[in-house]
This record gives sequence, structure tokens and C-alpha cells, in this order.
Amino acid sequence: MDLQKLVRINEGIISPRIFSDPEIYAREVQSIFAKSWLFLGHESQIPKAGDFFSTYMAEDPIFIVRQKDGSIAALLNQCRHRGMRVCRADQGNAKAFTCTYHGWSYDTNGELKALPHEELYGAIDKRDWGLRRVTRVESYKGLLFGNWDADAPSLGEYLGSAAHYVDGLVDRLDGGTEVVGGVQKWVIACNWKMPAEQFASDMYHAAYSHISAIEACMPADYDPKVHSMADRDGLQFWTEQGHAGGYFLADRPNPSIWLEPAAKRWLEDSFDEASSRIGQKNAARVSGHNTIFPNFSWLNGTNTIRVWHPRGHDRIEVWAWVLVDSKAPPEVKDAMRKGALRSFGPSGMLEQDDGENWVEVQKVMRGAAARGGEFCYGMALGAPEIHIEGGAATHHGPLFSDNAARNFYRRWLQLMEA
Repeated sequence: MDLQKLVRINEGIISPRIFSDPEIYAREVQSIFAKSWLFLGHESQIPKAGDFFSTYMAEDPIFIVRQKDGSIAALLNQCRHRGMRVCRADQGNAKAFTCTYHGWSYDTNGELKALPHEELYGAIDKRDWGLRRVTRVESYKGLLFGNWDADAPSLGEYLGSAAHYVDGLVDRLDGGTEVVGGVQKWVIACNWKMPAEQFASDMYHAAYSHISAIEACMPADYDPKVHSMADRDGLQFWTEQGHAGGYFLADRPNPSIWLEPAAKRWLEDSFDEASSRIGQKNAARVSGHNTIFPNFSWLNGTNTIRVWHPRGHDRIEVWAWVLVDSKAPPEVKDAMRKGALRSFGPSGMLEQDDGENWVEVQKVMRGAAARGGEFCYGMALGAPEIHIEGGAATHHGPLFSDNAARNFYRRWLQLMEA
């Protein structure tokens, strides 16, 4: 299969086949998900020794465990005997994990400690039959990532200049961040690249897909023709690693209309401290969309972070958390949680719009003629980049453009052909 015919970056043309072909998806699992840094969760989910939570790396089930020495282990959730999951709970605290199939038992480090009728195995060396560990696990200011590739660059190198934008999410204030309210999970019948690309590049859709929600939350005299998003100053950024995002420019925080009053006041009141820590421009960026390639995304302001777990070529599980400043008072944390759920929770006003779009696009691609067409990714094709004085060492362009989307698929193609 000639992928360069399907992804023609210089022409701004993408084939629908990359979203609808099971063969391409199977290749993605090996070429992208097995070699990229994938988001696992947040350190605040496992504060004590023995704390664990279950998640996935693409379609591989894994679980994360805090060790007695404070370190973190990520283990493939597959018994070495017949392949059953050994951790059946979403989260909790444990001293051991015992497979319910044949009773093989592992400690929190993944080492095999006991098995029924061990004498029947002869001279079995239990040290050879521990759970498989995720090859690389690293944390960036509380965000946990894993990678199966022993030869991959460090997480810091992988994030590159995008770390500047991650800091705007996780490093605003002393004390860092924490997850509140647990994880929300839901299924959407679409290809994983649709939401990942949208969060990387697409402010364009907001004024149209979300117009009913916007008008419902605005004053009665609000006129979208007068208050056009396209007239606001904004930028898109993208990096060589495929990471990207977009945001409106501001000198001070202009919190999202979806936030509760207490959350808005917190962003405004903590601005000076955040500015001294991460810079004024980054601290003021409380409205924006972002993706760390391939499938970790977040929205500034509402502070929803999520992973688009692939489930085949035409289905995903969305796993979403709400991230808050650890030093925020309880009422602010609760306000952030409520605002995120109201807008981008499983039944959120805006989440429903996005999900319907992605599902309908995927449905259309069931047709042979639809799969054989072409999609236009030509917005701002050939336009010069925008130089940002003192900005992060990354690429910048107009907020309303396909630059970041084209870059997403440039990186996708690079890995698929490696």
C-alpha cells in the first residue's frame, strides 16, 4: 500500500481510507502506538504504596502500581500462564495480584511469587515468569507516559518544545496538579485520528458545530456575526514530533464561558503567581486546544484531559479526567469539575456536538465511493509561518488553518513508513 498517495501533505489532500481501512489500523498499532510515548494517567491517582489503576496502551491492557520505594511500575495486564488479566479492578490498593483463572500470584512489582501445585512444574524458575513491564515509564510534572520501545528518545526529548504548552496545564502554581472526580469513560464510533487531529488543529469548527451551546450561554443580544471567532487574534502551534494546538491571544486570562464563577475567579486571582512561574503569555492561555501525538489531548481553562484509546479502525474509548491546581481550595476544585463535565463530560453540551460529527463522518465512510474520495486540508497551505518573539522553539501560524493538521499527518506518515 502506497501511503504517500493517500497522504499528500504538500497538496493538502488526505484520503478517507486512512480513517476507514482495517489494514492501515493494524499497521498503526505496530508503527505508531508501539513506538510512541502514550499517556497513562496522573501520579495523584496512586499516592500510596500499593495504589494502582488500570488503563490501556492502544489495545494492550496495563496497570500502574506505586511501589514501596515510591517508584512507579507499569505492567502488562496478562498472566504469564494462559493470558488472563490479573488485575480486574479499575483502581484500588493491593499487596498482590492473583489470576482468577489458575491462581498464579504476582507482587506489586510484577514478580511471580506463588502458583498452585508448583511441584508439578519441576524446576520452574519463578524469576523467569514475572509480568511483562512496560519498557519505559516516565513522568512529566505528574503526567505519566509509557513507551514499549527501548530505543525511543526520552519523554523530555519527545515532548520537545511542546513542553512549554504542557506547562501551561500542569505547572501554573507551586504544588502542581491533581485529578479530581475520577475518570469518565465512553465509546464513540469513529477513528482515533479524528478527535486527536481536531484537538491539535481545529478552532474552525467551534463557531458552527457549537453555535447552539454558545448562543444558549451568551447574553440575549449576542450576535455571532458581530462577535466572530475569526476576528479574534490567535495562533496555532505545531512541532516536528507531531504535537500541536491553538489558542486565542490575551494579556490576561479570559476564562471560558463554560466555567463556574469560582473557577473563573481562581484563574484570574492566581494569574500573577502563574505568570512569575511560566511566563505571562502562557499563564494567560486559559482557552485553547492541544494534542500530544498520537492520542493525548486537553483543553486549557476547562482542564479536561483525555486519551483517545483506539478500538479498531472505527471505534474509540474516550477516557477523560479533570485536572486542577493542587493548592486550589476545595470549592474551586469542585467548580472546575462541574464546568468540565457540563461542557466536555460524556453528556456535555460541546462533547455531544463533537461526538456526533465524528460518528457521522465515520458512517459515511462505510460507502465505497466515500472511501475513494479526497478530503481538503488546504487551509493556509503555503502561507508563511508567524515568528513569535521570545516564544517556544516551535512552528506558529494562523489559528484558523490546516497547518497543524497537515503536520499531524506528516508525522503519522513518517512513522508509518519508518
